[in-house]
Amino acid sequence: MGRQPRSRYPQSQRYQRGLLLTGSRTNLAHRSRVRFFLCTLLAALLLPVSARSEVLGEIHSQYRDGLIWLKVDVTGKSEPLNFLLDSGAGISAIDLRTVRRLGVHLGNRQIVQGVNGQGFAYRVNDLEAVCGGIALPKSVLAVDLRALSDCCDQPVDGILGVDFFRSRIVQIDFTEGRVRILEKCDPNLANCEILPIRMCNDAFCVPVRVAGSPAQWMRLDTGCDAALECVFSGKEKRRTVRNSIGVSGVSVRHINTSVQLGKQCFNAVTVGVYREPTFPGEAGLLGNGLLSKFRLTIDQRGNRVIFENPI
Repeated sequence: MGRQPRSRYPQSQRYQRGLLLTGSRTNLAHRSRVRFFLCTLLAALLLPVSARSEVLGEIHSQYRDGLIWLKVDVTGKSEPLNFLLDSGAGISAIDLRTVRRLGVHLGNRQIVQGVNGQGFAYRVNDLEAVCGGIALPKSVLAVDLRALSDCCDQPVDGILGVDFFRSRIVQIDFTEGRVRILEKCDPNLANCEILPIRMCNDAFCVPVRVAGSPAQWMRLDTGCDAALECVFSGKEKRRTVRNSIGVSGVSVRHINTSVQLGKQCFNAVTVGVYREPTFPGEAGLLGNGLLSKFRLTIDQRGNRVIFENPI
């Protein structure tokens, strides 16, 4: 894109099967139907296993400038809102200016942890919003997202965080521009890497190896447009935090090194380096620069993330 990757900030096509039935009773027509049936069956068997999983819901998305954009509809409002899908945010949030424009009631003020320190937010308990017909969390935080909007080519009205993924199987298809809610997921083990999830600071973390070093737990962050940002040195001094929402940070420097996810290794990856952890107990952020190379399935119920190579 010709620019330095930013640090993280401050619906599946339905696979329809059927036979083409005609009124002809000739043997030729019969053989054609048989061949068509066999081809259809073979195509179904060759589909990725995750694609054949039952899809409960589907959201159209747009992967642009390293971020996943969604259109969100609010009850009583004609214009949709621009939201980002952000697995790195501990809770969903909505911009303060958007809240005031919608006339939604603001609750008590509270503190949230960001990349550059602490900030203030307000609890909103009655947000009525849907995305692709899927109901979104009603209880969110209202925060000032102006800094994030200034970094993007359109306003950011809100973000969908970890609470959107909770108790769900969410598949992100960067190539097809779909976010799918699955009933189950039986991955093709020959075509994917499966990593465990550990919850830290109310966020998903997965083990990542950098430069051949032992695996460290890093935040799975679809709100980060970089490939990876990690700690270079420094000891953790911060306490465990809740409701962590990043708001633009600046890396000390960038290096090119190897990054390994399970058995899959990427060489010469541009990695942003920090002197100390962004969040305590976490060694860094695994962002869309690498995540977008896969069909990504976050299975919170199964405590796993499936990195599937698109076919």
